[in-house]
Amino acid sequence: MASVDTVQRTSRPVRGAELFFWAWRLLASAQFAIALIGFLVVAGLLAVVLPQVPASIRDNGAAVDAWLALRQDSFGPLTDPLYRVGLFSVVATWWFLSALVLLAVSVGVYTLDRFLDIWRNVTQPRQQVPDSFFERAANRAALDTPASPADESARIEAILSKRRFRVRRVEQGATTYLFADRFAWAQLGNFATHIALVLFLAGALVSQLGGFTSALLIAEGTTSPVFPVSNPQQMQVEVLDAVGLFDERGAPLDYRSQIIIYQGGEEVARGTTTVNNPLLYGGYRFHQGGYFGDGAALRVLDAATGNTVYTEVLALTELSPAPAVVVRDAQGVVLLDDVIVPSDFIEDARGELITVPGSGHEFWVGLSQDGAGVDALWNLVVYDRDETGARFVLPEGETRWEGGLQWTFAEAVGLPSVIAPGLPGDSERTLTVLSETPEGTPFLTVLGAVEGRALTLFPDQPVEIDGLEYRFEGRREFAGIEVRRDPGANVIWVAAGLLLAGLMVTFYLPRLRLWARVRAGETVVVSLAERRGVFQAEADHLRKELGAGRIDGKREGDVND
Repeated sequence: MASVDTVQRTSRPVRGAELFFWAWRLLASAQFAIALIGFLVVAGLLAVVLPQVPASIRDNGAAVDAWLALRQDSFGPLTDPLYRVGLFSVVATWWFLSALVLLAVSVGVYTLDRFLDIWRNVTQPRQQVPDSFFERAANRAALDTPASPADESARIEAILSKRRFRVRRVEQGATTYLFADRFAWAQLGNFATHIALVLFLAGALVSQLGGFTSALLIAEGTTSPVFPVSNPQQMQVEVLDAVGLFDERGAPLDYRSQIIIYQGGEEVARGTTTVNNPLLYGGYRFHQGGYFGDGAALRVLDAATGNTVYTEVLALTELSPAPAVVVRDAQGVVLLDDVIVPSDFIEDARGELITVPGSGHEFWVGLSQDGAGVDALWNLVVYDRDETGARFVLPEGETRWEGGLQWTFAEAVGLPSVIAPGLPGDSERTLTVLSETPEGTPFLTVLGAVEGRALTLFPDQPVEIDGLEYRFEGRREFAGIEVRRDPGANVIWVAAGLLLAGLMVTFYLPRLRLWARVRAGETVVVSLAERRGVFQAEADHLRKELGAGRIDGKREGDVND
């Protein structure tokens, strides 16, 4: 019975050198870099299409949860899975940053892998080509040169040297070969652009991993911390004065703020910050990021002790509708021209009880709305306290005579307001509305602090109710201060400089290599397929300087430049 001998083959372990070589070839592959770029492009498109968690709240779990709750209407049960895989914070995910790192490494390896060849081509260029190349080169010019090869080659060398070529000569019998190289180092421009790309990616990574951005809204005369309270490098920013300048149409002209920076309880910097000229300290830039002019300083004191129980500068970020009303008598004299701040409700109308000067009557003047959204229509609602008096509804922009008075509902305006929780009083939530008298004096209307009563507060005119003293301390402006630290900024500036230098060298100082064969009666000049237009210009200049004619400067198949 025949027996079969089997040979057991054992797998050879991959050596470290082989693994390194494989990884190097992969990273040096242009296809691998293109694949990474494609992946990053797709990720970037997702970051544009899908809403992204604001950078300012990424470290605040409660704020992120609230943000995700708002996305439930759009993404439903997919909201949490999309957040977990990082599609709501693409640029901050480990896989996006890893792809950036891999791309930077790939471009760096690609550049290093080709650097030796580029360097050798720059420092040790090929000086001689075979005679067949002088007959079939795409860039070729044959000149009629009747002088001796020695004389013609000397003249050619002198002409090319004046054109900033470095010329080398080799004589073989009756034939002289010339090699001329101009701007050889310009080939390193391509190398510079590759280094610039690596630095761009490195700078972006450094900025992403070590950068810091925080947006602060700080009222005049108040201080806000830059970091969470527990940060050992804590800094505070105090706004002394916030300034916003506007033109006649309300367009902003200039924002600036006077600020002080504190660290460790000590003042460390002071100055003016604007949008384009930040205040610098400790590697951080304090930019004027915005301006908000509707703020109100409100203080509540214990009337018995004088102790402050509440103090806040309220940012009145909402708008509360109010009617602008003009009332005239029979002679056309204006009795009232004011914006009525609503303080109570009658059915679906909000309004206020007022006295029209000179009329001897009290009226409840309010605002009601027909419809909702941008198509809503506002109406002025007027009740005379005398039950036999006027009761009417007036659409916005219209005028009506009633009870001997001419009523004009000019418009519904939005008054700066805010719901202020925690204000001492009978209610946990109060509506605070800022307005002005016809003379321009600001006043604050507080609704809800005292049951059944609206508080109207004028500057330096405190109101005491139920043992509490309410004080409106005046209007305040807010400065939007953006604090930034971008450690990758300098790297990116260097990258931008390298990229610009590399592109300028590549496009404006192109390398040109010429080979010339000088024989009795004929000189042939050829070049590699670089820029054909540059070669033709040099060949024409050489012909004119030599006073030579073209033998076959236009070869079959050539095209005009």
